[in-house]
Amino acid sequence: MSNLVLLVACFAVGALARRSGKLPADSHRVFNQWIMYVSLPALVLRSVHGVPLERALFVGASTLWLECVVAVVVASLAIRRGAPRPVAGALALCAGLGNTAFLGLPLIESLGGHEAMVRATMIDQLGSFLVLSFVAVPFAVTLGGGNVTPGLVFRRLLTFPPMLALAAALLSRSVAFPEAFDGVLRRLAEMLSPLALASIGWQLDLASLRGQGRRLALGLTYKMVLAPAVIFAVLWAVHGASGFGLIERVTVAEAAMPPMVTAGVLSSEHRLDASLAAALIAIGVVVGLVTVPAWWALMGVLLPA
Repeated sequence: MSNLVLLVACFAVGALARRSGKLPADSHRVFNQWIMYVSLPALVLRSVHGVPLERALFVGASTLWLECVVAVVVASLAIRRGAPRPVAGALALCAGLGNTAFLGLPLIESLGGHEAMVRATMIDQLGSFLVLSFVAVPFAVTLGGGNVTPGLVFRRLLTFPPMLALAAALLSRSVAFPEAFDGVLRRLAEMLSPLALASIGWQLDLASLRGQGRRLALGLTYKMVLAPAVIFAVLWAVHGASGFGLIERVTVAEAAMPPMVTAGVLSSEHRLDASLAAALIAIGVVVGLVTVPAWWALMGVLLPA
């Protein structure tokens, strides 16, 4: 509970700092760059280096692929039936991509502890980032009238710092890290949670919510209620209550995360409905601080201790 309180406090600090006018308007970009180039790679390298490569991790990652692919397919069909491309595209990106790193990792650590966060790290890298690169980016580029090339996709993949850290962690699994090096990684990784929530709070824009009620309800219901409910039901049917372990619980929580901030960036860059995307992200983060813990608590009630 104390960790969750810390996350909410950091979120509030970020929101208040922006409104204070004491810092540059783009201060959150510094937080984001530090997270992306320092804290998240350190977390991935330290966590994945020691985690067993369990089959359930790959199953968990595949559910994030499924969540995004379904959203993209439904949006594509809606566009063929006359739905506005900018609206359908923004809805698909926000409903299909979850904030599994910036919000997801800190939130899951606060709910399930370090072991849960370690599993979430692997699921995030194999799930959210890869589906972003191979599904969401090509989809957004295509809707924006651009050309998708294999080089574009692989260049994004091979230059993403957390993915380089993932490769290094997997290649060095047989080598023990020196204690001093491991300590440095740990301290850098611990900075991710407070900085990520402060950055999200900074980017909260309540003005983007006006006139978007119906579309907000549609996108967030799929992202935070329907998709995780279906994934929970499928995992329950496959494993039963007795086989529903920590990884399965983390999988459902990751699927229930609010829309990814990058979905808003893609919407803006490729002439989709950026205001709708901003509204989905803003309200999704606030709602997610309640609904994700609710999902975690529900699974705790339904599953054996």
